[in-house]
Amino acid sequence: MKPLASLAAITTLMTIAVAPAFAQGQDFSKVEEKVTNLGHNIYAVTGAGGNTTVAVGKDAVIVVDTQFAQVYDKLKVAIAGLSPLPVKYVINTHYHGDHTGGNAAFAKDGATLVAYKTLPDRMAHPLPGPSGPIPPAPTEALPTKLYSGNSTTVKIAGVTADLIHPAPAHTDGDTIVIFKAANVISTGDIVGSATYPYIDVASGGNIGGMIAAASLVIAHANAETKIVPGHGPVTDRDGVIAYRTMLQTARDRIAKAKASGMTEDQVANGNLLADLDVKWKPPGNQPSRFPRQVYESVK
Repeated sequence: MKPLASLAAITTLMTIAVAPAFAQGQDFSKVEEKVTNLGHNIYAVTGAGGNTTVAVGKDAVIVVDTQFAQVYDKLKVAIAGLSPLPVKYVINTHYHGDHTGGNAAFAKDGATLVAYKTLPDRMAHPLPGPSGPIPPAPTEALPTKLYSGNSTTVKIAGVTADLIHPAPAHTDGDTIVIFKAANVISTGDIVGSATYPYIDVASGGNIGGMIAAASLVIAHANAETKIVPGHGPVTDRDGVIAYRTMLQTARDRIAKAKASGMTEDQVANGNLLADLDVKWKPPGNQPSRFPRQVYESVK
């Protein structure tokens, strides 16, 4: 894995990567939006919540994911520093609040919200999160330009974004965004480059789908592709291959343990992933939810 972000950005991103998907008790006053230039007028912007990708065209801007609502003003300033052009489209990679929180404000400013067809209902009727009940998103935050099937395209002058919907992976409404001309891929939470991912099993996510979706990203990448994960530093094809290997290893070990009769608690509290924890376990003393999510979704 060859991250492209600065050390300061990596530290910030690793902190963000283990944050809950919804802004409970977080202090946003010290958040700084950090920009990584990916070339060809494409940028990764990191602040609070999931990573944002910004694509600047000749007459407008495309934004992928909008972080938490509480940092919209800071995100808006960061985008304005890249281009004075209006944001025409916001693409959501999935429905979680750390990726869609700024939707309503962007829509108020004139952007069209784009997503897979399941997102409006997921956002309007969210399932409880790790920390408890989640309030529904306001109507103005719900995507209005929806697609079904496996793919669609969003265009502005000078920029084409290809949207791919994989089989259920992180959720049942994931979108991978490919800027082919710039050789940049924005993955949402299908890929994380710093820690174990969060698999939203209640919303259709599963470990097999995560592996398949990571393979899809790899298939669309080459050695020069810059990949913006849902959380963590910008990475590359080798980084996603290493991430997929981790997912496969975890799946195989936990599937074997489950088949042998081990309970979910035994798997979660054991050391099945001790060697993987060295690289992928979130910092701090909180136990990772990842082994439980793999256990729940493995066949």
